[in-house]
Amino acid sequence: IFFCFFCSFYGTACQVTNLIQFCTEQKGFNLLGKFDVSWSNQGYTEKEFSLIHELGFNFVRLPLDYRTYTKTGDWDQFIDSEVYEIDQAIEWGIKYSVHVCINLHRAPGFCVNAATLPPNQQLNLWTDTVAQDAFIRHWEFFANRYKDISPDKLSFNLVNEPTGVTEEVYVKIMKRAINSIHDISPDRIIFVDGLEYGRILISELKGEPNIAQAIHCYDPFGITHYRAEWVDGSDTWQLPRWPMLWVSDYLYGPWKSEYESPLVIEGNIPRGAEIIVNVRQVSVESTLQIKADSNIILSKKFICGPDTGADFSQVINTQWGYQNISNKNFSIVITAAASRLVFENSSGDWMTINSITLRWDDNELIFYPSDDTWGKKQASYRLEADGSLTASDGSNLLPFEAYRNSFAIAKRDSIPLMVQEFGVYNKTPYDVTIAFLSDLVKLFNENQIGWALWNFSGAFGILNSDRSDCQYETYQGYKLDRAMLETLTQFNNTQTIAQEKIISLAPFPLPAKDLICFPSKDLPGKTFIEIRDISGRLLKTFSMSADGSEMIRLDISDIIPGMHLLSVINNGSRYTGKIIIQE
Repeated sequence: IFFCFFCSFYGTACQVTNLIQFCTEQKGFNLLGKFDVSWSNQGYTEKEFSLIHELGFNFVRLPLDYRTYTKTGDWDQFIDSEVYEIDQAIEWGIKYSVHVCINLHRAPGFCVNAATLPPNQQLNLWTDTVAQDAFIRHWEFFANRYKDISPDKLSFNLVNEPTGVTEEVYVKIMKRAINSIHDISPDRIIFVDGLEYGRILISELKGEPNIAQAIHCYDPFGITHYRAEWVDGSDTWQLPRWPMLWVSDYLYGPWKSEYESPLVIEGNIPRGAEIIVNVRQVSVESTLQIKADSNIILSKKFICGPDTGADFSQVINTQWGYQNISNKNFSIVITAAASRLVFENSSGDWMTINSITLRWDDNELIFYPSDDTWGKKQASYRLEADGSLTASDGSNLLPFEAYRNSFAIAKRDSIPLMVQEFGVYNKTPYDVTIAFLSDLVKLFNENQIGWALWNFSGAFGILNSDRSDCQYETYQGYKLDRAMLETLTQFNNTQTIAQEKIISLAPFPLPAKDLICFPSKDLPGKTFIEIRDISGRLLKTFSMSADGSEMIRLDISDIIPGMHLLSVINNGSRYTGKIIIQE
């Protein structure tokens, strides 16, 4: 009866003829109404869909736990009353013009999150044919149940964040599911998650009809999952900051000789400069060595044990030995100008660093490495005159480089692609959250990538996120995070609205304390300057004229620390950028 109603009321199926365009146009959220049988199985509400439509979005992803709609201990017995809650979500999606994508977050035989399962369900999707057969039966069930729902209104996302499997095995299982679905519903759009937690595109699937790929964007993980209770050790991470650099935070020692490599900064470092390294974690033992040109200026040995001592703040005992947390600064002042700084681990296992600070006169340059990829070797970087750190060829150290590569591959190979998860947990400072999401969503839209935030209402979302440092707006019974909503929507128009000339400025130092400076050579005549907080509230204005030869210095000593927006307007030209003010 349910599907006859759909078919008669909403008309015949509508095939999606341009899947790349379809993926580009989807913008929305994940809804967790059947996400976990124990604590998130309340189903969905019509109001969620009406609000999503009202706020200007058109997509929802439903990550499902198979245990929410099957009999306990028997994943072949589907409970009709539970499945009906999924039916309702699809019905509301059609009613409010919101595309619904069904995803198996916990599939028979695999879930990225651990759980206690019945003994007969402790199986591995990648190796066990019983689990694979059950996985196929679940998708055949949904394919049959929803075969009359138009492809432009409903899609499938096979399994969430696959890991621990080779591409060959993964593709074999996914193709079996794809064929089973398309035998029943040939036009159904099927999203296939990338490997390694949704990070890596699947080359073997390009060109498959009605197949799109999905990636998840949670890197840098130290920002998006700071103090997340389900992530081991996240309570020991350094307080997140933004922007961060796509630089490895590992220094490998001789015990890891295959990865051992120095982090090199080339540039003009004046005499009397202080070099500060904030060390995060040390495995067993390591020696932090800093060289200025060829001279060793600091050699600090760390030995982990059952006591914190002076060097550590937390003891971590693992199967590989003690891997203690420091989060402390270690510094040295150079006695002669240098053109090259070398940071390396000269003995022992491995260590990670939170930040490198260079400080002299009124300058303080802080660099935050964010690449925690295991085994990635260090590299050489350039310290530019404006205080920024770039790659050795002068290119920007973009923290989203992996995403840009995926987008470029998708464009090159005509792979329909969508980001079906991204977001920031509510323990990350709010100004960092908004600044990070602003840059990330801008990147998506610049590359014409559709996306779905994790989640709509909850710890990552725009509603009822329980952030302690966020100002909420009461909205239809919810606590709405208006600034996050505007961050998600401000870049929706990817077309250039005005051909306004953009001024290229390089404000420094970043982070700043009492002053922010930039040259006036590109600012002839009257210049107007505004500083706003990340939500857009005006904090301070400046009006001045410069002759082009002087340095503009703005007094920011009375502005509260955090991420802020700097806008410089001169003769119809504009510069807009972010600055960080620290205590």
